[in-house]
Amino acid sequence: MIRHGLLVFPAGPDRVGSTDRRVAGLPLLDRGIRAMARTGIDHLTVIVPEGAPQPLSGLVRRLPLALQVLTWKQARTVAWAADAAVLVVLGDHVHHATSLQELAKAGLGQADLVIQTSAAPRGTEALWSASTAGTGVRLTTAAAGAGPVSTGAFVCRGSLLTAAGLPAAETAWYPWLEQAAAGHPVALQPASAERWHPVRDRRGARAAKKMLFSLVTKPTSGFVSRHINARISIPISKALINTGISPHVVTVCLVLTTGLASAWLLAHGDSYGRLAVAGILWQMAAVLDRCDGEIARVKLCESKFGAWFDTVTDNLAYLCGYVALLVGIRRLHPAEPLYTYLWFSAAGALLLTLVTLYTYARRSGSGSLQHYLRDLARDLPDRDKGWVQRWMQRYGFVAKRDFLSFVLCLAMLANSLEAVFWILVVLLHLAAAGVLISQRKMLARAHAENARRAAEGAGGVRL
Repeated sequence: MIRHGLLVFPAGPDRVGSTDRRVAGLPLLDRGIRAMARTGIDHLTVIVPEGAPQPLSGLVRRLPLALQVLTWKQARTVAWAADAAVLVVLGDHVHHATSLQELAKAGLGQADLVIQTSAAPRGTEALWSASTAGTGVRLTTAAAGAGPVSTGAFVCRGSLLTAAGLPAAETAWYPWLEQAAAGHPVALQPASAERWHPVRDRRGARAAKKMLFSLVTKPTSGFVSRHINARISIPISKALINTGISPHVVTVCLVLTTGLASAWLLAHGDSYGRLAVAGILWQMAAVLDRCDGEIARVKLCESKFGAWFDTVTDNLAYLCGYVALLVGIRRLHPAEPLYTYLWFSAAGALLLTLVTLYTYARRSGSGSLQHYLRDLARDLPDRDKGWVQRWMQRYGFVAKRDFLSFVLCLAMLANSLEAVFWILVVLLHLAAAGVLISQRKMLARAHAENARRAAEGAGGVRL
């Protein structure tokens, strides 16, 4: 794993002030440091032009990262071990974290320089194409629509960086790199053009922001979340991210309050108007629940605490909504004790399910209850899956918030509080049965995974 990193901001008329040019709510300097830390770098050197702003947030200053920020005149003091692999990124390029992680994971191999390349992102100009023949590399200005171009990310052997005189790269990074790599084995590492973008002006900043938000949906997101909720949440997140609002504030002020307002209306659901608004607000809470995660992922400020905070506040809204459902159904059927008995039975099933899911989330260190189904499908071997596990793997999406909120919203808009009640009662009992039957194997899996991480010396979430 590569531990050393170099983030460089070349000088020049088109790069004046590039360190504090903002992309999706973060200056490029701050964003570049966070991206390098997310890649696994724990010793990072940053080189900026003389007099360039150095905006560093409190989060960056708290990173478990040995960080030094130098000017190009001070760069002559930089030195790495001759055989060290150094991840180098141009600061005026924005990369999705997965793009850098793939490059760092591939490492140097037998080369002294690895250049990450891809097709040119749409609408970009003044990029550099790279080609190799024997040893060394040829770097030339690429015409619009040309073949593979440099993404602005490299892996260099320490001897190449130290011996070539790094300060000479201040105003001409690519010519310097071509000269420094002469006679050295060079490799090209292909990457996706959809996971990076150069940022040299406001247009580039907008395009990079669009790129980051296009990759914001989690693999665990359900069909409704990806294809319906995302169409509303992503524009909201794009607007919120430039305000500086934190994901925690979004969780409390938007998600939790919307869910609680829906619960209050549900408790007074004996009128169609209140029930319909309750359904719309409940669905909006599910939509807004994406926003805090989207902002955290784009700003590279995800944390274990944030994952747990989001999970706890979500479940607080669920429980309030469930209590409100009992109040509402009792208003409609005051003389029917069956509804009360079934409600308490389903409440017990809900608590049992939550305890099991929380136990798994705590042992696996995920901080999200959604990972139970994902891990069951992805990590539990097929030979260990009984019919219950296979049934949960196939139909578990029904119990996910995005799908369930959408169905309940439709039921409330149809003025059927009874349908809401029966859907929840049936699903909660089925979910409890499935989780209880599968929990022994899943908890054993989490224990084995923790043991493996401990053996490898893996840490927790870096940001």
